[in-house]
Amino acid sequence: MASTARLSAYAEIDRLVCGAGLIPNETATRAFVLQTAARRLTSGAPLSSAIVNALLACRCARVALFTGFVVPNACPHGENDGPLGTVALARALRRLGFDVLTYADPQAVDHTTWLAAEIEAGVPVDPIPAGRSAELAETIGVAIAIEKPGMNEKGFLHAWNGARIEAGSIPVDAAFAAMNDAHKLTIAIGDRGNEIGFGAIRNELLSLTPEAGRCACGCGGGTAAATPAALLFPSAVSNWGAYGLCAGLALAAGDRSLALRPEEEKRLLNVAAVRGCRDGLLGATAFGVDGIKGSTSVRIVDSLHRLVETWFRRR
Repeated sequence: MASTARLSAYAEIDRLVCGAGLIPNETATRAFVLQTAARRLTSGAPLSSAIVNALLACRCARVALFTGFVVPNACPHGENDGPLGTVALARALRRLGFDVLTYADPQAVDHTTWLAAEIEAGVPVDPIPAGRSAELAETIGVAIAIEKPGMNEKGFLHAWNGARIEAGSIPVDAAFAAMNDAHKLTIAIGDRGNEIGFGAIRNELLSLTPEAGRCACGCGGGTAAATPAALLFPSAVSNWGAYGLCAGLALAAGDRSLALRPEEEKRLLNVAAVRGCRDGLLGATAFGVDGIKGSTSVRIVDSLHRLVETWFRRR
């Protein structure tokens, strides 16, 4: 197929992970405008295309995926946004031959391990070492964060509602900063701007979503994450961004098995709920993510899967 057709497919992936037509317009629009800002990092190319190409150029590198959004009381075992997308992307990268490491907040290791087993991801899940994430940067070539809170300019983590996260998620900003300094590939997927990686478009984020400049703890730094990633993939739900990259890798590598299937998403959502992994917006276990029904997530995965299948039929 012509390169224009391939770019069109990746542009459709970018659109699908914004959830347009399936979720409240405000949420889909926020993801879209943040994507537009992030395309400054890719010279205007579809984000999924640029990230997939960058990953495939590092095929011999060791890749570490980081996830976990733990907020005591609200989400003591972490959100279900992040771990599901992490295990799906880890599986795709492993099937491509990458040496894959997966790290989660200690409170999220158990259910992330169960999620990985549910889809036979074949990757171990280890706890993020508190205070030692920078050491990891020395042993890996690519870092990917999926729904991982990032420090604001004052050095604090925040939940989407502006509350400071204390005794919860372990920051990995030091690892990303070290890798950025070493010119290693860093990739981040997030949805509201308080996740690591959004430092790459911080000025645009504050302009587009002024509420990111405020917080409820009084630190004065707002919720906007300050640490950048080389490539950023804003999505309406972070899991969806990871699923989009799985679909993009399937297109680029010619391997349809890399894409998550809708029936797998159903199982992942159920396992997450059973294991106590909470919907971050509701603060409770649910068949859904970020206040969005699980059936909508399944439809997003189905659309991505259909895109991949259509691509292979037209080859």
